Amino acid sequence: MPEVMIENIRTGQVWDCHELGFLTRKFLPQSLQQRQQRQEAVGSSNGHIYIPQATSYDGRLIDWDLLIKGVNYQHYLLKRTEFLALICGKDEFYAYTKYEPNKMYRVTAPNAFQIQGIAHYAGEAQLILESSSPYAYSRGTLDERFDFSGIWQFGMNIPVMPDEIKYKHQTRRFTIWNLGHAEINPVRMNEDLKIIYQGASNGLRITNETTQTSWQYNGSTSSKDIIVLEDVFSYKNNQPIFHETNKSVLTLAPGPNQITLTGTSGAFEIGFDFPFLFI
Repeated sequence: MPEVMIENIRTGQVWDCHELGFLTRKFLPQSLQQRQQRQEAVGSSNGHIYIPQATSYDGRLIDWDLLIKGVNYQHYLLKRTEFLALICGKDEFYAYTKYEPNKMYRVTAPNAFQIQGIAHYAGEAQLILESSSPYAYSRGTLDERFDFSGIWQFGMNIPVMPDEIKYKHQTRRFTIWNLGHAEINPVRMNEDLKIIYQGASNGLRITNETTQTSWQYNGSTSSKDIIVLEDVFSYKNNQPIFHETNKSVLTLAPGPNQITLTGTSGAFEIGFDFPFLFI
């Protein structure tokens, strides 16, 4: 049986459901649900025209069947209340299994369900967790080494030569790897992207040649200034500069992304920070 873990997103506190007496029978993320845009055929044409560029995904559903077990009836009632208090709050939490502890689903349990007694000391429940994102999030941060020591795992597209993948650079041309299955587009919800540039520049432009997207700042910076692109917002030394930009964003395709900088002056450093999104 899969062993499910619940993690508080804000505090990082983790509950091992198996150790608590919440024994999972089934924990199955459903497949992605597409919201397709179609154009109906006209005249004598058959079928319809599918428009992939306009297709998006709903959030993810996870089927969770489990047993709640105590040592006697009174203990079972306490365990039942403990389980409801654990998952029925308003805040999102991470849910994942011990088999894939580094691919975390950000979920809530919004729908009512019954805990049906099957013995004087146990009950069973069948519920559906809902994620606001269709994807699971990676646990590891991009500052940490890509190996299998704990925060990364098999099935996360870790390369054979992980030291070649870097997310901080001091050159005008470099590669940023998106190891997830999905494009990162900060215009969309649940797809975070943070870029930090420190150094002198005049008309700084950051271009992803792979996705043909580009961001430009029309002002200048000194060697100690820091520019931050966070989702659709942009700041210089913590002050908004959105009105001084081309009001665009960079996106990251799955796999390697060729990044080019123009407008830099002297030494600088640029760093990328984002979670990988996995199916």
